[in-house]
Amino acid sequence: MTTDNRPVMGELLLREGILTETQLTRALDEQKRAGGRLGYHLIRLGYVNVQRLSQFMRDSMGLIPYDLPQWIKDPSVIDLIPGNLAQFYQVIPVEKDGPMLTVAIADLDNPSIIPALEELTGLTIDPVVCPRETVIRALEQFYGVAKDPGVVRNLAGDHLFVLALHGKRIRPIHWSALKPDSSAAEWLRTVLAEAIRTGSRTIYVKPDEQALRIAFKGADNIEDRFALAPQKRQEMDALLIELARLRDHRSSPRQEGRVRLQVEARFLTLHVKQMSTLQGNRYTLTLYDEKVLARDWQRLMSQLAPAEREGIQDCLAGGNGLLLLTGAPGAGISEVYYTLLGPLARAFKPTVALEEYSLLAVEGAAQMEVSREREATWPELITMALKQEPALFALFPIKERRSMELALLAASHTRVLGVLHQPDAASALRWLLRNQFRSPLRAGVLKGILTVASVAQVCPHCKLPIEVPGRDGLPLALFTRQGCEHCLRWESLPTTEVLEWLPMTEMARGLLADEPKPEDLRRVIVEAGGVPLSQRLLVLAQEGLLDAQDAREYLA
Repeated sequence: MTTDNRPVMGELLLREGILTETQLTRALDEQKRAGGRLGYHLIRLGYVNVQRLSQFMRDSMGLIPYDLPQWIKDPSVIDLIPGNLAQFYQVIPVEKDGPMLTVAIADLDNPSIIPALEELTGLTIDPVVCPRETVIRALEQFYGVAKDPGVVRNLAGDHLFVLALHGKRIRPIHWSALKPDSSAAEWLRTVLAEAIRTGSRTIYVKPDEQALRIAFKGADNIEDRFALAPQKRQEMDALLIELARLRDHRSSPRQEGRVRLQVEARFLTLHVKQMSTLQGNRYTLTLYDEKVLARDWQRLMSQLAPAEREGIQDCLAGGNGLLLLTGAPGAGISEVYYTLLGPLARAFKPTVALEEYSLLAVEGAAQMEVSREREATWPELITMALKQEPALFALFPIKERRSMELALLAASHTRVLGVLHQPDAASALRWLLRNQFRSPLRAGVLKGILTVASVAQVCPHCKLPIEVPGRDGLPLALFTRQGCEHCLRWESLPTTEVLEWLPMTEMARGLLADEPKPEDLRRVIVEAGGVPLSQRLLVLAQEGLLDAQDAREYLA
């Protein structure tokens, strides 16, 4: 390429030694192929960063680039990109020329920005990469950090989303009054308020080709409640990602976050879990309320025998010991963990909790969300937390041998509440013994194991009787689901949480010479006045309340 065909900026960058001939040629080829500005392609290809290019334009070309307010001649251009999307992507529309929309963007970390904006606006996007602080100032000026008065962003701590506050005239709109072009914040406010009103604690947000579907999980079904126009998908995506700070977890395969909700003087926590699908991002929203969890704990405890309830209450009454929660990852074990942590944190101060994802802010507990701590390992964080000499130390979950070793050492002189993701007490004990923890177990450091089994309920629309082999070889008459539009639409069914309490009595510790057999542990439970998990599940399955296929592993 001859010098005459190269832009002035390219020539000056070459003279300053910022670019090589090869780099400039490659960037110009990309500009010719894809369109757009030379600076955009230089930054995208990694040949120069935004700050260096901005400094060069000031010093060498006498330009003060990216004065966005002065650049925007027609303020209506701002309305081409909704505020939630603009703040999420950190972009500002600055100029529309026919089918071309010039957009200032803060970075190129997200390769989907340009296609997403073109799909949203129906225009060809001409991106101009600007310093981040310039874009942020423009976002504050044109969209406002809190355009919706019910969105309160906090630099530290959870963002706040106000559902209802009379003093600020914030209230949810009745769902019948919402319009297709109502903002994502208005839709979300209505959805959450309706979930609270109907007593639903889990909300599913699922995109498909026709709509963005929203369903509520009830006591015994999942009900399709709302359908938003497909074009609302990106705006709702941006709002949930921003509120729950899911951008902070880009390096993690699990996308989870938390939002604080306000209904007048009442505060709740919304846990947001994102899963990528072929149709787009799917969300599971779970509402947590300490008052509700307290009632749930009473409901869960009511299934236990008096001796089991007394054993759990006495487990940490002393000055030390480990209470171990075990069960598969999911909402069930999380619910039991927080229903325990709340009253324990009020009783034992200080309480320190290390949690991979903090689903609920517990009053009286100093909680650390480990997924946000990039530069320290679990054992390092445990050691740091124990230096605070907590009266109660919680770990959710215990993932590897070193963390369990530290938890057991801590339990020798303080109270420890730990979560180990094993399906039942027998599996948890096998894991502990195979990791060489026989000595502390036989010394009585482990006080007991509370198993949480979350088992799917039978779909009432396609309930089918089946026979399952019992432990004694005789068939059991139970029920399962065939799979219908009701239970397959959301790929999930309501669950029932069933508990089992294994106290580590002298009889139980005497079984630890070898790996204990499940039947021996069931005998310990019965001897202590309890009911084995398999027996509780069998009764519920025979009554047609639980899916036998889901409960099968516990009944074998």
